[in-house]
Amino acid sequence: MQRIVVTGMGAVTPLAANVEASWSRLLAGRSGVRRLPDDVVGDLPAKIGGVVPSLGEDPEAGFDADAVLSAKDQRKVDRFILLALAAAEEALAQAQWKPALETDRLRTATIIASGVGGFPAITEAV
Repeated sequence: MQRIVVTGMGAVTPLAANVEASWSRLLAGRSGVRRLPDDVVGDLPAKIGGVVPSLGEDPEAGFDADAVLSAKDQRKVDRFILLALAAAEEALAQAQWKPALETDRLRTATIIASGVGGFPAITEAV
């Protein structure tokens, strides 16, 4: 078995778009679950969910897609890709990991998890 070291974390959650704010809000008993707008849920029976807040909704810790990719590049990817990139960038920044050599880059990994991300891409592929 090989040993690994976790040196940085990144999180984009319905509570906030970074680890520190997500964790402090969680400890404070806050919830990221809320009533969703009618234009989002349509005729679905479920009307609540956890959505990552935008910078406009949460100026302190909302998600800023423009900080991740240019507007032109954002149109080419699903939103969950932007969220994953932001979390990975936060983890690498927290770890202060900026590998310059190819061998160091090959020894670097990020683990990304998503609760629901990618459904539009999956349904279009089928």
